[in-house]
Amino acid sequence: MDIVLNLGILLLITYIFAFFAREKVPSVLTYILIGLVLGRSIANFIDPTFMQLDSLLSTLVLAFIAFEIGDTFRWQNVKQLGIKSIALSTFEGTFTAIIVSTGLMALFYSGILHVAHPMPVALLLGATAAATAPAATFMVVKERKARGIFTDYLLMAVTFDDAVGIIIFDFCTVIARALLYGGGINMAEVIVAPLQEIGYSVLCGAALGLLLVLICRYIQEKEGSLLVSIAMVLLAAGLSNQFGFSPLLSAMVLGAVFANLGKTSKRVFQYVDEWTPPLFLLFFVISGANLDISLLPQVGLIGLAYALLRACGKIFGDNLGATIVKAPPEVRKYLGFAMLPQAGVAIGFAMLIKTMFPELGYITTIVMTIVIIFEIVGPIGTQYALEKSGSIEKAV
Repeated sequence: MDIVLNLGILLLITYIFAFFAREKVPSVLTYILIGLVLGRSIANFIDPTFMQLDSLLSTLVLAFIAFEIGDTFRWQNVKQLGIKSIALSTFEGTFTAIIVSTGLMALFYSGILHVAHPMPVALLLGATAAATAPAATFMVVKERKARGIFTDYLLMAVTFDDAVGIIIFDFCTVIARALLYGGGINMAEVIVAPLQEIGYSVLCGAALGLLLVLICRYIQEKEGSLLVSIAMVLLAAGLSNQFGFSPLLSAMVLGAVFANLGKTSKRVFQYVDEWTPPLFLLFFVISGANLDISLLPQVGLIGLAYALLRACGKIFGDNLGATIVKAPPEVRKYLGFAMLPQAGVAIGFAMLIKTMFPELGYITTIVMTIVIIFEIVGPIGTQYALEKSGSIEKAV
């Protein structure tokens, strides 16, 4: 079949199903399930060329999502939530990593589960568990037009969560390397390396954000503003990949700087928001199509334990963290249910583990398979949290 025809049919079928299911199921879940049905595991309908775009689409979509999340960092929002949201996200991510790592180590050393190199495996899976996928959460919030204090905390949480995850992951990889290959643990490397990555990412995004503010002072028309904004997001992601920064953080800072300093920022964010839906749709469909359901039996009890421990870490970690920072009751009760999605960053961690520690390559299989579960359950949990917190009722 012609590749263009294949793309047209794919987009049309997916949108029709999502349209009729929109009242009961988040569109992002519909996209993933349609991709799963039409992908290699079942119908094998999607052209292989699209299947190879998974990595590129992931980078692009996460960059644009991070850019749009940057819009929530307007000074009035940050001033309202302040250090609370940062502290909450830091506590929840760290709590989840600890719960998963300690829980798995207890299962390994008690003999209930058997695996080679138990401590490195537990540490690396715990670090991977900390990451939350902003794409699915943001799509549900956007689709339901959710507003209010709970939504503000949620968007802040999923944004900071990956920053916390990066630090935890870098910390755990240094320890795992020492445990597997010998040698001392260099504390300077543990502390400095992740801070450098985050610092350079922030500088990259801030510089591009200031440049976008400057350019948009002289460009007023929609076409020009949109093109320049897209170019800046691509530059943020591309430069970050080139020099080993975080594309997510760079694009988020780019959006935050532009949101606060750009006089036309609200209008430009609306232009970008109108441009991205087909990109998001294709990304989630291809992500679903690349899921291999034949991996499910291979995961076994380790994957099940990882999934349950991560869910407990997110739900109870957010509950306890919100209590500590004295967040509103709806945040304490429901935020954890909205933090379950896991995809891009966690998959990236899994791929790095496979490269850095070839003998632990099966961790990639575990994470990739559990992502299927969390990408299905996650959007449902997010919608449940938005409904229970009253955020959807406040939609405008």
